[in-house]
Amino acid sequence: MGRGGRFGKYGEYKRFERLRGGKPRDFITGARKRRDLRASHPSPWRAPGKSTRTLKLAFRRANPRDLPFIAHLSERVFSVYGPYGEIIARWASFPHIITVVVETGGRPISFAMINPALGTQDLPKAELMAIAVAPQYQGRGIGRKLLEYMEELARGLGIQEMLLHTAAINKSAHRFFAKNGFIQKGSVECYYPMGQEAMEMAKKYF
Repeated sequence: MGRGGRFGKYGEYKRFERLRGGKPRDFITGARKRRDLRASHPSPWRAPGKSTRTLKLAFRRANPRDLPFIAHLSERVFSVYGPYGEIIARWASFPHIITVVVETGGRPISFAMINPALGTQDLPKAELMAIAVAPQYQGRGIGRKLLEYMEELARGLGIQEMLLHTAAINKSAHRFFAKNGFIQKGSVECYYPMGQEAMEMAKKYF
C-alpha cells in the first residue's frame, strides 16, 4: 500500500504535491461524507479458503461509478493506518494512476492501483499503491489473481520493476507478497499517517 496521510510530519502531503502535477478527473472533485469506521481492523490477507473456481471474476478499469466502492473498501481495510478512504480516492483522481476493479456477478469486490510514472527511461518502474479485497471475499485467491493482473498490465507498459510499501506489522501481507516474488529492500519509519513503520518491497521483471 502506498504511503498514507495528508498530515504533519508524515509523507503523504509531499506525495499529494507531486501528484498535483497531473490534472484530476472531474468525478473525484468535491468532499465525500465520511462513514463511521469500525473499531476492529480486518486483515486484507487471510489464510486461503474457498477457491476462486466457484466465482466468475471480471477485471476492468475503474470508472466514476466505482469511486464510492473504492473509498468505502479503503476505509474498511486500511483505516488503522490513516484516512485512506479520502487518500485513495484522491489518488484515483489522477489520470496517470491506473485503477482496476474486480467484479463477480456485476458486483465490485476488489480493486488495485498502480502508478507507472516512476523510474527513468532506462529503468521504468511502477508502484503498487493499493490492493484490497472485500472482507467477505478474502482468502479465496482473489488478491493473488488481481496482483498477477496488475503485474501483467505493468509489463505490457514496459515496466521493469514494481515497488510497494506495506506496514511492518502486517506479517500476512509480507508473506503474500514474498510468495509472489517481491523482495524486501528496506524499511521507513513513520511512513503512515498513524505513525506505523513500512516495509519497502520490490520485484524485477528482467
